[in-house]
Amino acid sequence: MGRRWPRVLLFLLTLSCLLAACWRQTNLGNLPVHLAKKLEEMTGYQLDMVLTPQNGQELIVTQWYRAPDYLRTDVRAATGELYYQFFLHHNQLTMRHVPTGHVEQLALGSENILFIAPLLRELWQEALAASWRQVAERPHSFLGEFAWRHVNGQPELGTLWLNSRSLLPEELTLFSGDTNAVHLRFSNITLNPVLSEQLFQP
Repeated sequence: MGRRWPRVLLFLLTLSCLLAACWRQTNLGNLPVHLAKKLEEMTGYQLDMVLTPQNGQELIVTQWYRAPDYLRTDVRAATGELYYQFFLHHNQLTMRHVPTGHVEQLALGSENILFIAPLLRELWQEALAASWRQVAERPHSFLGEFAWRHVNGQPELGTLWLNSRSLLPEELTLFSGDTNAVHLRFSNITLNPVLSEQLFQP
Protein backbone atom coordinates (compact mmCIF):
# COMPACT_ATOMS: atom_id res chain seq x y z
CA MET A 1 0.00 0.00 0.00
CA GLY A 2 2.86 2.33 0.82
CA ARG A 3 4.23 2.02 -2.69
CA ARG A 4 0.91 3.00 -4.22
CA TRP A 5 0.73 6.36 -2.49
CA PRO A 6 3.18 8.13 -4.83
CA ARG A 7 1.17 6.92 -7.83
CA VAL A 8 -2.10 8.02 -6.25
CA LEU A 9 -0.68 11.43 -5.40
CA LEU A 10 0.71 11.83 -8.92
CA PHE A 11 -2.67 10.91 -10.39
CA LEU A 12 -4.49 13.41 -8.16
CA LEU A 13 -1.99 16.13 -8.97
CA THR A 14 -2.38 15.53 -12.71
CA LEU A 15 -6.17 15.51 -12.39
CA SER A 16 -6.19 18.78 -10.44
CA CYS A 17 -3.97 20.43 -13.07
CA LEU A 18 -6.30 19.30 -15.86
CA LEU A 19 -9.34 20.59 -14.00
CA ALA A 20 -7.63 23.91 -13.34
CA ALA A 21 -6.72 24.24 -17.01
CA CYS A 22 -10.31 23.53 -18.04
CA TRP A 23 -11.57 26.09 -15.54
CA ARG A 24 -9.20 28.76 -16.84
CA GLN A 25 -10.11 28.13 -20.48
CA THR A 26 -12.40 30.79 -21.88
CA ASN A 27 -15.84 29.73 -23.05
CA LEU A 28 -19.00 31.63 -23.91
CA GLY A 29 -20.20 31.35 -20.32
CA ASN A 30 -17.19 32.97 -18.68
CA LEU A 31 -16.18 35.25 -21.56
CA PRO A 32 -17.31 38.49 -19.82
CA VAL A 33 -15.24 37.63 -16.74
CA HIS A 34 -12.10 37.08 -18.80
CA LEU A 35 -12.70 40.24 -20.84
CA ALA A 36 -13.12 42.31 -17.68
CA LYS A 37 -9.84 40.89 -16.37
CA LYS A 38 -8.09 41.79 -19.63
CA LEU A 39 -9.38 45.36 -19.37
CA GLU A 40 -8.31 45.63 -15.75
CA GLU A 41 -4.77 44.44 -16.52
CA MET A 42 -4.26 46.57 -19.64
CA THR A 43 -1.60 49.27 -19.32
CA GLY A 44 -1.17 49.80 -23.05
CA TYR A 45 -0.77 48.11 -26.42
CA GLN A 46 0.58 48.32 -29.94
CA LEU A 47 -1.39 46.94 -32.88
CA ASP A 48 -1.54 46.90 -36.66
CA MET A 49 -4.70 46.71 -38.72
CA VAL A 50 -5.89 46.98 -42.30
CA LEU A 51 -8.88 49.28 -42.64
CA THR A 52 -11.19 48.88 -45.63
CA PRO A 53 -13.85 51.61 -45.80
CA GLN A 54 -16.94 51.51 -47.96
CA ASN A 55 -15.07 52.89 -50.98
CA GLY A 56 -12.70 49.89 -50.89
CA GLN A 57 -9.48 51.93 -50.57
CA GLU A 58 -7.37 50.06 -48.00
CA LEU A 59 -5.43 51.87 -45.31
CA ILE A 60 -2.75 50.42 -43.05
CA VAL A 61 -3.08 51.66 -39.48
CA THR A 62 -0.67 51.30 -36.56
CA GLN A 63 -1.77 52.40 -33.12
CA TRP A 64 0.02 52.81 -29.79
CA TYR A 65 -1.78 53.35 -26.49
CA ARG A 66 -0.44 54.00 -23.01
CA ALA A 67 -2.99 54.20 -20.22
CA PRO A 68 -4.70 56.28 -19.27
CA ASP A 69 -4.53 59.02 -21.92
CA TYR A 70 -1.67 58.69 -24.42
CA LEU A 71 -2.61 57.62 -27.96
CA ARG A 72 -0.86 57.74 -31.32
CA THR A 73 -2.22 56.51 -34.65
CA ASP A 74 -0.27 56.33 -37.93
CA VAL A 75 -2.25 55.98 -41.16
CA ARG A 76 -0.58 54.66 -44.31
CA ALA A 77 -1.69 53.94 -47.84
CA ALA A 78 -1.73 50.33 -49.02
CA THR A 79 1.64 51.09 -50.64
CA GLY A 80 3.11 51.86 -47.21
CA GLU A 81 3.37 55.63 -47.69
CA LEU A 82 2.70 57.46 -44.41
CA TYR A 83 -0.20 59.91 -44.79
CA TYR A 84 -1.38 61.06 -41.38
CA GLN A 85 -0.34 60.88 -37.75
CA PHE A 86 -2.78 61.53 -34.91
CA PHE A 87 -1.53 62.33 -31.40
CA LEU A 88 -3.99 62.45 -28.51
CA HIS A 89 -3.13 63.40 -24.93
CA HIS A 90 -5.97 64.14 -22.51
CA ASN A 91 -8.36 66.02 -24.83
CA GLN A 92 -5.70 67.63 -27.01
CA LEU A 93 -5.69 66.19 -30.53
CA THR A 94 -2.91 66.98 -32.98
CA MET A 95 -2.90 65.82 -36.60
CA ARG A 96 0.15 65.85 -38.86
CA HIS A 97 -0.17 65.57 -42.64
CA VAL A 98 3.15 63.86 -43.28
CA PRO A 99 3.64 64.58 -47.03
CA THR A 100 3.40 68.35 -46.44
CA GLY A 101 4.53 68.52 -42.81
CA HIS A 102 1.40 70.50 -41.92
CA VAL A 103 0.44 70.21 -38.23
CA GLU A 104 -3.03 71.11 -37.00
CA GLN A 105 -4.91 71.07 -33.71
CA LEU A 106 -8.28 69.38 -34.14
CA ALA A 107 -11.46 69.24 -32.13
CA LEU A 108 -12.51 65.79 -30.99
CA GLY A 109 -15.15 64.48 -33.38
CA SER A 110 -16.85 61.27 -34.40
CA GLU A 111 -15.61 61.58 -38.00
CA ASN A 112 -12.11 60.59 -36.83
CA ILE A 113 -13.18 58.16 -34.12
CA LEU A 114 -11.30 55.17 -35.58
CA PHE A 115 -8.04 57.12 -35.36
CA ILE A 116 -8.47 58.91 -32.02
CA ALA A 117 -9.94 56.18 -29.82
CA PRO A 118 -7.93 53.39 -28.13
CA LEU A 119 -9.54 50.71 -30.27
CA LEU A 120 -8.54 47.61 -28.33
CA ARG A 121 -9.90 49.03 -25.08
CA GLU A 122 -13.07 50.23 -26.80
CA LEU A 123 -13.64 46.86 -28.49
CA TRP A 124 -13.22 44.90 -25.27
CA GLN A 125 -15.69 47.24 -23.57
CA GLU A 126 -18.19 46.72 -26.40
CA ALA A 127 -17.55 42.98 -26.17
CA LEU A 128 -18.76 42.90 -22.56
CA ALA A 129 -22.30 43.63 -23.72
CA ALA A 130 -22.18 41.81 -27.07
CA SER A 131 -24.11 38.67 -27.98
CA TRP A 132 -21.63 35.82 -28.55
CA ARG A 133 -21.66 32.51 -30.38
CA GLN A 134 -19.25 30.04 -31.96
CA VAL A 135 -19.26 29.19 -35.66
CA ALA A 136 -18.17 25.80 -36.98
CA GLU A 137 -16.12 27.35 -39.78
CA ARG A 138 -13.91 29.14 -37.24
CA PRO A 139 -13.68 26.86 -34.19
CA HIS A 140 -10.88 28.87 -32.55
CA SER A 141 -12.79 32.15 -32.60
CA PHE A 142 -15.82 33.75 -30.97
CA LEU A 143 -18.26 35.82 -33.04
CA GLY A 144 -19.94 38.73 -31.28
CA GLU A 145 -22.70 41.08 -32.41
CA PHE A 146 -23.25 44.50 -30.89
CA ALA A 147 -24.96 47.80 -31.64
CA TRP A 148 -22.98 50.88 -32.64
CA ARG A 149 -24.17 54.39 -33.39
CA HIS A 150 -23.53 55.82 -36.85
CA VAL A 151 -22.38 59.45 -37.21
CA ASN A 152 -25.95 60.21 -38.33
CA GLY A 153 -27.16 59.00 -34.95
CA GLN A 154 -28.80 55.82 -36.20
CA PRO A 155 -28.07 52.53 -34.38
CA GLU A 156 -26.35 49.98 -36.60
CA LEU A 157 -24.98 46.42 -36.34
CA GLY A 158 -21.36 45.58 -35.65
CA THR A 159 -19.67 42.17 -35.65
CA LEU A 160 -16.43 41.28 -33.91
CA TRP A 161 -14.28 38.14 -34.13
CA LEU A 162 -12.16 37.38 -31.07
CA ASN A 163 -9.47 34.71 -30.80
CA SER A 164 -10.89 32.24 -28.28
CA ARG A 165 -7.55 31.80 -26.46
CA SER A 166 -5.99 35.26 -26.41
CA LEU A 167 -9.30 37.18 -26.69
CA LEU A 168 -7.53 39.55 -29.06
CA PRO A 169 -9.62 40.93 -31.93
CA GLU A 170 -9.20 39.35 -35.36
CA GLU A 171 -11.79 41.19 -37.45
CA LEU A 172 -14.32 43.96 -36.97
CA THR A 173 -17.13 44.91 -39.35
CA LEU A 174 -19.39 47.91 -38.88
CA PHE A 175 -22.51 47.83 -41.03
CA SER A 176 -24.51 50.72 -42.41
CA GLY A 177 -27.84 49.25 -43.42
CA ASP A 178 -27.11 46.13 -45.46
CA THR A 179 -23.61 47.19 -46.52
CA ASN A 180 -20.21 47.19 -44.82
CA ALA A 181 -19.34 50.70 -43.70
CA VAL A 182 -15.93 49.69 -42.32
CA HIS A 183 -13.98 46.44 -42.13
CA LEU A 184 -10.86 46.01 -39.95
CA ARG A 185 -8.40 43.12 -39.89
CA PHE A 186 -6.06 43.08 -36.89
CA SER A 187 -2.53 41.72 -36.58
CA ASN A 188 0.65 42.05 -34.51
CA ILE A 189 -1.07 43.01 -31.26
CA THR A 190 1.30 43.44 -28.31
CA LEU A 191 -0.21 43.91 -24.86
CA ASN A 192 1.36 46.07 -22.16
CA PRO A 193 4.61 47.02 -23.93
CA VAL A 194 6.96 49.64 -22.50
CA LEU A 195 6.15 52.85 -24.40
CA SER A 196 8.01 56.10 -23.76
CA GLU A 197 6.31 59.50 -23.70
CA GLN A 198 8.53 60.58 -26.59
CA LEU A 199 6.63 58.20 -28.89
CA PHE A 200 3.49 60.27 -28.33
CA GLN A 201 5.02 63.68 -29.05
CA PRO A 202 3.88 65.34 -32.32
